[in-house]
Amino acid sequence: MSRYTVVRPVQNVKHGWHLLRNRKTLWQMIRETLRGTYKMSVLTIGATLLALAYVIFPFDIIPDFIPVVGWMDDGFVIYLLLRRLVKETQRYSRFKAMERKSL
Repeated sequence: MSRYTVVRPVQNVKHGWHLLRNRKTLWQMIRETLRGTYKMSVLTIGATLLALAYVIFPFDIIPDFIPVVGWMDDGFVIYLLLRRLVKETQRYSRFKAMERKSL
């Protein structure tokens, strides 16, 4: 008897689409964080800063001058950042719902 595995959808595409659909929520969350009305988690702020620095600066684990392989580590870092931002926007949406409920 052979085993069959279920093919799972590509998760990074799902996270990217989630942020694209909720881009207004993401921008509103960033604006409220800068104003001080919403406290973004320290993990999200740190992950965002580190991910942007990793992608922008030329010091990588795998150098970018190696065409495909050098870009894969940057893509993986962006994927992890997208996952973190999706969780943070969900947290922000719950925060706004609780704020409306208390009014």
